[in-house]
Amino acid sequence: MRRALILCFFFIALIRPISGGEPAPLSPCDILVDRDGEWVYTLEAGAPGLRRFSEKGASVDEVLPLPIEPARMVFTPDETRIAVVGGVGEGRLVLIRVRDDAGRPILPEVEKSFPAGHSPAAVASLSRDGRPVFYVADRFAGLIRELDGETGEVLRAFDAGREPVALKITPDRKTLAAANFLPEQRADAAFITSRVRLIDLESGEITPIDLYNGTASLYDLDISPDGRFAAVTGTNANYHTVTSQVIDGWIVHNVISIVDIPAKKFVEMVYLDDTYRGAPNPWGIAWDREGKYLAAALAGSGEILYVSTDSLTEILRARLGEGPATGTAKSADPLRYRVSLGLRGTRRLAMRGSTVWVCGYFDDAVGKVTLSAVPPFGEPRLDPRAVPEAPNLDRAEETAGDGAKSGGWIPLPGFSPMPGVEFARAFRRLGPKPVETAARRGEYLFSDALYCQEHWQSCITCHPDGRADALSWDLENDGVGNPKNTKSLLYAHETPPSMITGVRADAETAVRAGVVHILFGSLPEEDCAAIDEYLKSLRPVPSPRLEGGELNASARRGKILFESSRTRCASCHPEPLYTDLSMHATGSQDFKEPRTRFDTPTLVEVWRTAPYLSTGHWLTVREMLVEGKHANRRGQLDGLSSEELNDLVEYILSL
Repeated sequence: MRRALILCFFFIALIRPISGGEPAPLSPCDILVDRDGEWVYTLEAGAPGLRRFSEKGASVDEVLPLPIEPARMVFTPDETRIAVVGGVGEGRLVLIRVRDDAGRPILPEVEKSFPAGHSPAAVASLSRDGRPVFYVADRFAGLIRELDGETGEVLRAFDAGREPVALKITPDRKTLAAANFLPEQRADAAFITSRVRLIDLESGEITPIDLYNGTASLYDLDISPDGRFAAVTGTNANYHTVTSQVIDGWIVHNVISIVDIPAKKFVEMVYLDDTYRGAPNPWGIAWDREGKYLAAALAGSGEILYVSTDSLTEILRARLGEGPATGTAKSADPLRYRVSLGLRGTRRLAMRGSTVWVCGYFDDAVGKVTLSAVPPFGEPRLDPRAVPEAPNLDRAEETAGDGAKSGGWIPLPGFSPMPGVEFARAFRRLGPKPVETAARRGEYLFSDALYCQEHWQSCITCHPDGRADALSWDLENDGVGNPKNTKSLLYAHETPPSMITGVRADAETAVRAGVVHILFGSLPEEDCAAIDEYLKSLRPVPSPRLEGGELNASARRGKILFESSRTRCASCHPEPLYTDLSMHATGSQDFKEPRTRFDTPTLVEVWRTAPYLSTGHWLTVREMLVEGKHANRRGQLDGLSSEELNDLVEYILSL
């Protein structure tokens, strides 16, 4: 009976259709490994489900379909349950039992489900007085909610700043660390950074911590086993420079930021890139529980990067005045190892000892790397300019055959970057090799950095989720010395022209120009067309201001004002795309900008695209209207009462 149920779950998870009648891609988006390294769990967003397979070679995967599009998951402290959060708009926390009271594995089953805010992006768990407590990052409402794990009651809510996307609790259960995805400052400011927030779980005190100037796109966070340091993946943007080249990290570096938790301060930024080769789009991160290595997934190149914490600790001690003043690593252990898996979209990962398991988002597969490092170490075998060849998964699968597989794992060639260091590699399919639509291939290419010169960045570096990075960039397409705020690409193909100054006739032209002039690479036309299809497939996320998917009373009043002759907002921003596709003199240029007329952007999702206007000077829509006098050059908004202005802003932020 149990085997029949397992097969039923497996079948259900694989038959979810996409256009054309093919199975939906599984899109593994998160991964957990239990404390014994025996069971691996993957969270799959494409055909929403939780999968479990045994490292000891169970022949059939167990797949539990989920009622939400999942985002992240976490074990409860006793590992008897897994909490999954997800859902676009109306989010939920789904509690899944995976072990019985005696700790024996059982068929995964949904035990409870609670509302969890707007598009929850992360979850953390602890036990308090024998009761489970969950912390859920409500990404677009900018909140972290503390939920009673028995009832779902919201016990507390913390102001978490802009787009909290990663959470972790210190081993002593006293502090919650949260990473904010995007910066919160004006785009024309001299200092711009995403933040890490530390929340004292006893007092509720919140400490926002600025990272190094230009740090943004914080994808993940983990805490060292001793609870002292938080490590956060992200990018460091050289946004003050002209984007005239990409080599040597001219535009962006890929980094891990380190925060000292007890001292509540930023202490170090670790560059992950090599001199002639970027470490593009660092995503998932994990500290091994013995504290020997820190591992990061490089989503843009399909690699895993190991960082020696012996070397890193020496640097951190120097920065904190606890070691040599130079801050240089003196350990004989090399600082970094990069290992290619040949997977596309290595995003979230898990680590036990020196073994890393990682999701291959675009391959419906999981990769595994085990490091063996025995000193003394020899000189590196690779020329620093060389790029190691990635394993060919199809060839490995054909060569292995069923007889060579162990627990579904297909071995890949070993890798030894230097004497004394060996890596064992393998991968495992979670389902049939996915059938790739044009839009799906375009999504991959939009995330891929391998066609960028020296692999420094990809399209998502400046357009995460196809939206905007909240920074201003000095592109050369309209002169130099006049930076422009990054635009969201939502509805870019439906709202020509492209770029703030309209220098590209349409989004198709802009895509091809971006490949050449921002990535300094090349793609065949069919691949550029696939990126077009991906961008056309983007759909807006419902505004967190909506109530049950509908405008609230204030927004309904604001809609009347928006469309009225008193404000004339709708004359430039008419429904349904809220743009007239025209250029207008908005008065938003600064003294370095020779142009006075700018493209009218769509207002759809304007609630998530701050800061505003061509310079990114205004942090809020209200500031833009009142202080910036946008659409108010003739004083037509001056007659609005404070309540009317509030209603107008509420409507705009509900689109």
